[in-house]
Amino acid sequence: MADLGKRQKIIKAAGQCFARFGFSKTTMDDIGNMVGLNKASLYYYYKNKEAIFCEIIDDEGENFIAALKEKISDPPEWDKKIQAYLLERHRYFRQTMNLNNLPIQTAEQLKFQPMFRTLADRFANRESDLINEILAQALAQGHIRRVDTKKTASIILSLANSLKNGQSGRHNPELIPDESDFKIIEEDTRFAVGLILDGLRCRQ
Repeated sequence: MADLGKRQKIIKAAGQCFARFGFSKTTMDDIGNMVGLNKASLYYYYKNKEAIFCEIIDDEGENFIAALKEKISDPPEWDKKIQAYLLERHRYFRQTMNLNNLPIQTAEQLKFQPMFRTLADRFANRESDLINEILAQALAQGHIRRVDTKKTASIILSLANSLKNGQSGRHNPELIPDESDFKIIEEDTRFAVGLILDGLRCRQ
């Protein structure tokens, strides 16, 4: 229990450091100083700042998925549920980038770290399962034509990710995406995914 409390303090301190200095410039010394631990003691809990960052994102991701399931229960239409989900995940991405002062270039580099890759894959599977559930229910109710709902969910997510990655950092990969970038991503995602959803719909 003592270790759990200490880890929570480290996570909180690290989040503050990332927001203040940016992920790239934050050091383990910065985090240790804020929580009152020397570097050796900090390494007892986490082997590097990437491991701390992954835990922050993991915790935030779990909370995000739980909150999102509640939000998308409101629109009754299957297509609006999916569009609502993609809009909210986009806002979550924007919030994560801004809160952690995380440039696109750094985010891209983190993708290739094994611990982050494992985390991202697990999160992607959770996302795909959620969209698959919506599509499977729509199929069972006769709202969409017969398709492989699992594969379709994966394609929808891949498209949303491609649009996000293509626009983010377009002007300068060393900067955090600005509001105009996020607005374009949101509009393009709504339009492109809308075409897919419309193609799935059963015609009367």
